[in-house]
Amino acid sequence: MSYADKLFGKVPYVKNLLENCPQELIFHYTKPAKLLAMLEGGKLRFSNALYLNDKEEVTYSYQLILNLLEENTNLNPILKEKIQARFKNKCFCQSDDIAYNYEYYTVSFSTNPDNLTLWNNYSKDKVYTGYNIGFDKKLLIENMIKNEYSPIYGAIIYDQKKQIEIINFILNKWNSKIERALNTKKYIQKHDNTKIVALLIEIIDILSIVSIFFKNPHFKDEQEYRIVLVNNFAGKNARQIKICEKNGLFVPYIEFAYSKESVKAVNIGPTLNENIFKTSTERMLLNFGYKNTNVKQSKIPLRY
Repeated sequence: MSYADKLFGKVPYVKNLLENCPQELIFHYTKPAKLLAMLEGGKLRFSNALYLNDKEEVTYSYQLILNLLEENTNLNPILKEKIQARFKNKCFCQSDDIAYNYEYYTVSFSTNPDNLTLWNNYSKDKVYTGYNIGFDKKLLIENMIKNEYSPIYGAIIYDQKKQIEIINFILNKWNSKIERALNTKKYIQKHDNTKIVALLIEIIDILSIVSIFFKNPHFKDEQEYRIVLVNNFAGKNARQIKICEKNGLFVPYIEFAYSKESVKAVNIGPTLNENIFKTSTERMLLNFGYKNTNVKQSKIPLRY
């Protein structure tokens, strides 16, 4: 069992909440050049969560955690201080005084195959249109588990009340663990803080992972679904990290070779001359050996 599995095993309420998504297909939106590279190479790219496209997307959850820490006057001061320091540093991509070996890598999907907001993100005037790849969610995740990628997955939570409820649940649960550890004979007699540090790392890891599944309610129209990989870059089973340049940043990423059977659809965004886009996409899929992949065109009318 992976570290992430063990960690989420301690908060089954949160795990079940994330995984409560009946959608069978999930859709990865992208630009045509990246679609071509992905289908030809048969690999999904998981990017380091610290370097997502929108900085506000990264800091939204961190700031929410910091606000709740300020409001909660019942938390142990050691717990409060360390979590505050960690998430303030995460907001500014700074290091702190506890060694963390885990990094979080994520790839985004939508549960909506024909989303105008997302089409607009991946198309450019009349130059090109956007596409998405529809994966069989169950097959994709089963394949990842089989290959020991230990994914954490679920639909993004946009409801801020639910986000606050989850964060407070985690804070209170680990606060109780810290209080019990501080009252043990081992800690009192020897001032051994080994257990305390382990619990602090646990809560910071669980908050860091859960926060990836929170987004500002203003983005709810995206209907996003995410899969997250936890990588221990200092461990013997660390995944190979590659680097790409994106908007001037050097972004770490992990590749996963998916099975072609998990690709069930390719959808084409709103475009002129629809027939040729469809036939060219079908020809490409045939060339790369995708035998049971349906190609569909957006039903959203193109506006000028």
